Amino acid sequence: MPELPEVETVVRTLERQIGSKKIKEVKVCWDNIIANVRPEVFASALINQRLEKYDRRGKFLIFTLTDYILVSHLRMEGKFFIHPLNTAKDKHTHVIFRMEDLELHYNDVRKFGRFYLYRKQDSLTCLDNLGYEPFDETLAGPVLRKLTLKDKMVIKTKLLDQSLIAGIGNIYANEICFRCGLDPLRKSCYISVSKWDEVIEATREVLRQAIEQGGTTIRSYTSSLGVTGLFQQSLMVHAREKESCYCCGSEIIKIRVNGRGTYYCPVCQRRKPLVVAVTGCIGSGKSEVSSYLKERGYLTISSDEINADLLKQPQTIADLAAILGCQKEDIDKKYLSEVIFSQSAAKEKVESYLHQRIYQEIASWIKENEAEKLLFVEVPLLYEVGWDRYFDYNVNVDSRPELIYQRLLENRKMKKEEVDRRLRNQLSLAEKAKRADYNLDNRSTLEKLHDSIETLIRRLEY
Repeated sequence: MPELPEVETVVRTLERQIGSKKIKEVKVCWDNIIANVRPEVFASALINQRLEKYDRRGKFLIFTLTDYILVSHLRMEGKFFIHPLNTAKDKHTHVIFRMEDLELHYNDVRKFGRFYLYRKQDSLTCLDNLGYEPFDETLAGPVLRKLTLKDKMVIKTKLLDQSLIAGIGNIYANEICFRCGLDPLRKSCYISVSKWDEVIEATREVLRQAIEQGGTTIRSYTSSLGVTGLFQQSLMVHAREKESCYCCGSEIIKIRVNGRGTYYCPVCQRRKPLVVAVTGCIGSGKSEVSSYLKERGYLTISSDEINADLLKQPQTIADLAAILGCQKEDIDKKYLSEVIFSQSAAKEKVESYLHQRIYQEIASWIKENEAEKLLFVEVPLLYEVGWDRYFDYNVNVDSRPELIYQRLLENRKMKKEEVDRRLRNQLSLAEKAKRADYNLDNRSTLEKLHDSIETLIRRLEY
């Protein structure tokens, strides 16, 4: 089936070989190939129409004429052939466009392709359900994350969804997943913003390379206009079942995902744990959530605990002393807290250093536990430091302000002024709840919080 690179190749080849010729006659040999107008209207309307512009949208070819816009969808087997005038009709030719000195034949063995005709002022309704163009500058990780947040469809199938990204077909979806190291069965709702950014970049790289090489010639598809695709020579996994992976040497596996042949490397695209960030305002109950998860047998790690451990390490102390221009003996949690809340320039340098070290520790811990299905990372300032984009799922512990003050004043013996200062330096309760993929309810009893955690676990393990 021709995908975006093949369709782009056909469009540009027709543009070069036909240019601005005028249509003299149209013969429709199979009426059902014309989708939105009567065949006789289609044929008569195109007479004396000159080709002005050649475009593509997803897998659709768009031809702008003098008064009309002609849209063609090749579907499974559609092809265009340029022939001399009065060339005998092939049995699979369904539309013939005769011009001054040549004929353009549309050939379709399976008759799945369709033509649409619109006046220039009309809306191109056949394109209404198409999603983003892969090269659209507004297409970004946060956009796809938002669109797929509640979608249980696996990533391989989601890449074929033309209402999300237009133009990707089976061949290129397999190649994109490989380039991103993605298990094709990973649910799209559990793909982080940063991983979606990788998917977008890989999509553009794969499609751009395929366009440069004229598409991919596999089985029945060729451009049929004197151009043969060469991208099949660059395929990493597609159609390479039982062959060795070019990267790791493992045997390429083929499975069927929603009826489509799916090729992948079981090592380069091995299934990885779902990494869930747990956040919330100070005093919201993150520690209680982590304790409960540990009791349920799940592995958890705390960025605060990592930070505390780092501050005990000689190298960290030496690095921070150098950053702040103080003595190593001065470095402790209380001193750093005072610096962070009173000196903005020093705050930025210290946080940049510590955040990098903490994230390295988290990444190392995740790698060490890749055999797990679920991993939980407690990150109090998840949104404030912009780490929400790196996790597969972001969970907020939601609570009421009066309960937060009660816990901090009574249990931690903090002063109200200190609590106020801490809360001012964090996003509001409402903002954290709004940004989260899921909110745990810690607004009343522990029993309700635990029920909320169990609901989350069922959702993640579904």
